[in-house]
Amino acid sequence: MTDNSIHHLQHVSQKYLVLFNVLLIVIPIADFLYWGFFNHLPEGFLADLPVMPVQKLSSFQLILGAFVSLLPAGVILYGLATLKGLFRLYAKAITFSTENVKYFHRLGYVFIAWVMASVIFTPLISLVITHANSVGEKAISFNLELPI
Repeated sequence: MTDNSIHHLQHVSQKYLVLFNVLLIVIPIADFLYWGFFNHLPEGFLADLPVMPVQKLSSFQLILGAFVSLLPAGVILYGLATLKGLFRLYAKAITFSTENVKYFHRLGYVFIAWVMASVIFTPLISLVITHANSVGEKAISFNLELPI
């Protein structure tokens, strides 16, 4: 690599480190705000849920929903923390080392965990949303799509 490309890599890596730090703060806050205001959100914000709520969710359901949604969010947060480690190395101009390989290895596991978390999240969140529904109105949903 030339000196110019190394400096560019370091500069861009610093910007990504800032982005990752912001996302590590914003994602959990956004998750809890989503569940905190869930009963007041327009339907467009609920479109990605596996089942639509037929009534307002209780405080218990909202708390459970927030904790269940931390499963995929936690995987994403771990992935961001892993990317931070990788880009910290790039910011130091370390591009080919065993540390880099270790971070790429972890990122591979993050993608596997993301798929597994999505498979687990869908039935759990559908149970949480329909928990207070009357008999015959409860639902469980399964999804085997890739979460991309």
